[in-house]
Amino acid sequence: MKSPQKSRFGKLVAYLLDPQGKKTRVGEVVITNCVSTDTAWAVREIVATQWLNTRAKSPRTYHLIISLKAGANPEAQTLRMIEERFCNALGYAEHQRVSVVHHDTDNVHIHVAINKIHPRTLTLHDPIRDFITLKICSSSFQNTLSDVCLFQKKMR
Repeated sequence: MKSPQKSRFGKLVAYLLDPQGKKTRVGEVVITNCVSTDTAWAVREIVATQWLNTRAKSPRTYHLIISLKAGANPEAQTLRMIEERFCNALGYAEHQRVSVVHHDTDNVHIHVAINKIHPRTLTLHDPIRDFITLKICSSSFQNTLSDVCLFQKKMR
């Protein structure tokens, strides 16, 4: 087993938490569905869960980026609600994840590193045609919030 820092999930979270010399790059960090509240231990827990599934051939990490319209800067509670709604729509409500808000561009954006392996059933969940689900979820926010742009990166 790779060490948590060398796993794809570990590298992704390390990148998300790296301030890259900017004081305001990293905002709120939220750990969901993990026993640990510390990011280093949460990464270890998630990597251990991923390696319990020995059958999975596809990537075990889903990287979702939710970007808000330029100038929009909602409260942390609103950003948390947005992140939860997208994860629920994709079928990742019970999955372990680390969410990090970034303020380093004109658009506030949320990076969500999701463990595709369910922590109890140890089955891999890979949403089919996720781009359709993301567009529907994004359009539901257009009336209540500023435009939400989506970027989803599949980990290899």
